[in-house]
Amino acid sequence: MDDKMKKNLFWGITYLGLLALVIINFAPIMQGLGKVFILFKTFFIGLSIAFILNKPCMNIEKLLNRKLLKNRRSSFSRGIAITATYILFFLIVTLLISFVIPQLIISVQVLLNNIGMYSDNLQMLVTKVTDFLGVDKVNLSTIATIIPQYVNELGSSISVMLSQVISITTGILSFVSNLLISIVFSIYFLSGKESLLRQSKKFFSTYLPEKIYIKASYVYYIVIDTFNKYVIGQLIEAIIIGALCTVGMLIFRFEYPLLIGVLIGITALVPVVGAYIGGFISFILLLMINPTKAFWFILFLIVVQQFEGNVIYPRVVGSSLGLPSILILLSITIGGGLAGPIGILLGIPIATILYILLKNDIKNRAC
Repeated sequence: MDDKMKKNLFWGITYLGLLALVIINFAPIMQGLGKVFILFKTFFIGLSIAFILNKPCMNIEKLLNRKLLKNRRSSFSRGIAITATYILFFLIVTLLISFVIPQLIISVQVLLNNIGMYSDNLQMLVTKVTDFLGVDKVNLSTIATIIPQYVNELGSSISVMLSQVISITTGILSFVSNLLISIVFSIYFLSGKESLLRQSKKFFSTYLPEKIYIKASYVYYIVIDTFNKYVIGQLIEAIIIGALCTVGMLIFRFEYPLLIGVLIGITALVPVVGAYIGGFISFILLLMINPTKAFWFILFLIVVQQFEGNVIYPRVVGSSLGLPSILILLSITIGGGLAGPIGILLGIPIATILYILLKNDIKNRAC
């Protein structure tokens, strides 16, 4: 056995050993990472905000440099771009809080008030179907009792929470202060990102061996590119499909257009299956109100998804992550099993990164 084969065997065994240790101690590792995140949560939240706002901020800065501030210093145009980005961001958040959320609360209240009538309608539909098929009847009367029970429990819990005014006030103040600190971090990241990247490159190139530094830089660029495509792409897609669904439901006079539009938009953050999950929940809701409209809604949602996926999404977002559909479903399943909703959202970009690295490594070894 030559030295090269011994070296490859050594590194292979080392990687397998480390992988086995990670799998065996996965729960303690995740707990440790959770503690680190809690300790530096304002830093990570600020970094996440900066990451999401980086692309619109860059676009605004390019527009300013091209049209209005041609002869100004770059720091001046950067400051104006950051200010404009945050004004737009807070304006959107304010509109959501002042308009969408109150309407959403009203829709939920109307839904809860009419849940008994909706369950009766669903029972009549199920009875007709079972009679037509000649099977045993299915009793759904428990729905009318279980849901109000949970609503009452939720209401009592809220009452208990409201009685603890001091605790809630402290929590709100803590949230606001953490949010403000995170925003300060995000502004610092956006304003000095080139300097931070330059300093980071200098630090790692100084203390890491050249080969490791080159490989780490290669992985870094793949990670950034993948998360850029994923985060920006999914946010834009969710907003577009949620807005299209809401507007279309208003035009065709479906019940609860805002509630269902927001539900479709939120679930669309999960690629491939997200909008279908939201559509199924919405279908069940509309089925209890009007079965005919529920089936028309499914047809409407299919048309909206096809239009958004084939016409709008490629033009606005660009190319997809390039991960095969079977691997997307697998990453959603594994991510959800390991870390719940966060695992579902992060499983896809992590799987994409591993897929790209493996594909490029196979291509390089084949050459």
